[in-house]
Amino acid sequence: MYSDKNDLLTKAKALLKEEMTNISYTTWIKSLEIQSVNENKITLIAQSTIQKDAIESRLYDLVVNTFNFITNKSCDLKIIEKKDLQNLELEQEKPTDYTSSENYANSFLNPKYTFDTFVIGNNNKFAQAAAYAVAESPATTYNPLFIYGGVGLRKNSFNARNWQ
Repeated sequence: MYSDKNDLLTKAKALLKEEMTNISYTTWIKSLEIQSVNENKITLIAQSTIQKDAIESRLYDLVVNTFNFITNKSCDLKIIEKKDLQNLELEQEKPTDYTSSENYANSFLNPKYTFDTFVIGNNNKFAQAAAYAVAESPATTYNPLFIYGGVGLRKNSFNARNWQ
């Protein structure tokens, strides 16, 4: 197929512009983006629900036939909304559940040491808050988190007096 998906979309838009009125093309096709081309499956991104519905109800056959003509294959076309794509990306960015037994089996972490079993006291609230901050948003606040000190300095139960 095409090595560059944007090249495919550009050629499709050029052909569609010839087949449609200028107003229809500008309203429904011009702002389309392409998300992926996998074998004969093409996924386009509509900017709004109205655009998606209009293409699916009135222009679907024309758009599919255009891609079929360009690729010389029978294409399956899927149209998604930009907001749905953003929601999908956010779901994919969610952190992995590191508490599952499968993840523990592949790591050197002790499954007994979790936030659920951590005992919070007056002397370790800062350490607990810093650990939560690192766990909730990796690569941002307090990252990397180093708790360093000699033997007997109560690294496992932080006390602000140790840092003065």
